[in-house]
Amino acid sequence: MSEPDDEAGDRSTDTHELSTLADPEWPVINSVAEYDTGWFTGGYDLVKQPDGSTKRYYWAELPPATVIVAVTDGELLFVEQYRPTVRETQYELPAGIVEPDESFSEAAARELKEEVGFTPGETELLQDCWCSTGLLRHRRGVVLATELTPAERTLDSNEFLVPKSVPAEEALSVARAQPTNDATLEGILLAEEHGVLSA
Repeated sequence: MSEPDDEAGDRSTDTHELSTLADPEWPVINSVAEYDTGWFTGGYDLVKQPDGSTKRYYWAELPPATVIVAVTDGELLFVEQYRPTVRETQYELPAGIVEPDESFSEAAARELKEEVGFTPGETELLQDCWCSTGLLRHRRGVVLATELTPAERTLDSNEFLVPKSVPAEEALSVARAQPTNDATLEGILLAEEHGVLSA
């Protein structure tokens, strides 16, 4: 991993290649992929722990994802979406999977156009991180998108989204209102730190 420059602070470079696993500090005796759904792979690592015992650590591996903080005319763009996994309708930041040949920002630009119908003139990776590290091998990048221009939406067949706009000063309250989710809260808090909500 390359060292971040001073301007970027703790942020990583704008690439999902950082999802490559590091060399293990605890010896991995065996790594087994038990099933592949086409959406994620599930399996376990048999690991030797510091006390000499061994244990299976189960994991699910998903492609990296991008979450978009899109700002236009003092408002942030959300989508209203039903999530069958938790059986709730939520206000979320636009988001999607990063394709193998894309950076987080490139994926953000594509997903923003597809889901909300805007093309960004500028993008900036605010942060990337591992998610739910007790179970998942999944990396997420939060991207700020500005200088938006209207574009035609092209939703996937399984996407039933309603675009919403929220005044920047209300975005944190909207994100915290139940039901809520981690990606939206993370994105809004990073936007607040970046000065977006008070701009």
